Amino acid sequence: MRAKASDMHTKDCVKVAVRVRPFNKRERDAGSRCIISLVSTSISIQDPRDCHNRRSFCFDYAYWSHSGFTRDHTGLFVPEEPGGRYADQDSVFQDLGVGILENSLQGYNATLLAYGQTGSGKSYSMVGYGPNKGLVPKLCDRLFEAIRENQENRQCQVFFSMLEIYNEQVVDLLFRGSRTAGGLRVREEQQRGFYVEGLRKIPCENALQVEQLMEQGTRTRTTAATQMNANSSRSHMLIILQLKQIFSKESITKQSNINLVDLAGSERQRSSGSEADRLKEGTAINLSLTTLGNVISALADVAVGKKVVHIPYRDSVLTKLLQSALGGNSRTVMIATLSPADICYEESLSTLRYAERAKRIQNRAVVNESPTERLVKELKAENARLMQKLSRMDQEGRRASDESKELRQLLTQNELQIRAIQTLWEQNLQEALKDWEQQYASITQERRMMQMYPYILNINEDAQLSGVVKLFIQEGDWVIGLCDSSPRSISIKGLGIQERHAVFRNEQRRVTLTPVMGSKVIVNGNTVYETIELQHL
Repeated sequence: MRAKASDMHTKDCVKVAVRVRPFNKRERDAGSRCIISLVSTSISIQDPRDCHNRRSFCFDYAYWSHSGFTRDHTGLFVPEEPGGRYADQDSVFQDLGVGILENSLQGYNATLLAYGQTGSGKSYSMVGYGPNKGLVPKLCDRLFEAIRENQENRQCQVFFSMLEIYNEQVVDLLFRGSRTAGGLRVREEQQRGFYVEGLRKIPCENALQVEQLMEQGTRTRTTAATQMNANSSRSHMLIILQLKQIFSKESITKQSNINLVDLAGSERQRSSGSEADRLKEGTAINLSLTTLGNVISALADVAVGKKVVHIPYRDSVLTKLLQSALGGNSRTVMIATLSPADICYEESLSTLRYAERAKRIQNRAVVNESPTERLVKELKAENARLMQKLSRMDQEGRRASDESKELRQLLTQNELQIRAIQTLWEQNLQEALKDWEQQYASITQERRMMQMYPYILNINEDAQLSGVVKLFIQEGDWVIGLCDSSPRSISIKGLGIQERHAVFRNEQRRVTLTPVMGSKVIVNGNTVYETIELQHL
């Protein structure tokens, strides 16, 4: 059941939606029972250890995607019965995505925050899988559709940026050179607020190009995560779509940002796993989410009239970059995803409490004019005034006076400044576009190699990040392990990986694997000690 769609784009309160997903395989195997119930926009959760302890919450939107669905012939998940309570991807987009799109076209900044534990369905709601497209691809499709429909009365440009925050460091996912010590710097400016210095903006002409950029960014993110920790993608991801609209008749330029934020889930630290890196990583995630919680709590107190001395935006990189989305110049929606299983009770209750605080926040959204365009417009207006003044002086016969020379000099300086601003903007765009084209060429080459050679894939706890790192096994013998100095080596990093871990042999696409003494190799659940031939999948 989903809430009745409300007029979200006329108010500046943060809108909050919750979505309940189906049981996954682990929960079914554990014999889990459903502890969440949903009526209209009210959601209740029951403590599995105490049947009398039930907590209820009320949100702007609530979606039941746990049961009552079937897969049609195209692979889409749809309600079993017409008008059933199951909320599909299109229902979620109509309520949340359409409002975000309308806000952006009106010139307002718009933000979509996705929060939930790992495996709670965030990626499915945000990105989707196969024909079940999520909010982000649907939003991009509709954005470019709206641009095509309105191209007669306005010129539009769309720019795409994609970054991740890992261990309090910012990485540009569209530029491999940004992965330096300390990451990119977050700076503050009075007009812009907090921004990432040197973040690439790639101009996009259609939804397919955005999809390609997202694929490239996801690949960069996964590669980095695999190098740091073999089983980890524990980072916050932020996609920024910047829409620039030029209304030639009204001489107005509107510039708005659509921020799509996939927050990492906060989890209790497990005793097993990579104790050093995993603990450091978990601490950084929990620090940023705790700071985000403190910001949300402070803003919620402000909204109900309490006196708050300090809102801790500066305490983490995440909250700096989300300042406009929370209590600032943006119209914001948060979608919180939940597992209904009794074994996830504590995580689900924590998510609901988080979401409940967020819905009290009030933002102050305004229509945005482009700062570059505004500066150019001011310079042109000043030049028009100078020309009028010079014209009057010519009529009065003071053409050669010192004042006249000074005005002409000022006029020339303004013209040069206008030309420099416009030239610099074009150069930056061309450089960004050229860099992206080079990087996407490597992805195209990888696809060709997939047709030529056998390869192995990464497996990740996040389904969206599985299968995007490919290691190719070309003809001959290839050593796999920590070693990366040999020209015939495949380098991987992770717990328990030795310098020389195993040897792949490819003879006319017939691949065998030989473990090196002392290394642990498992094929289909069985430990391997001698040479074994590998089969497809």
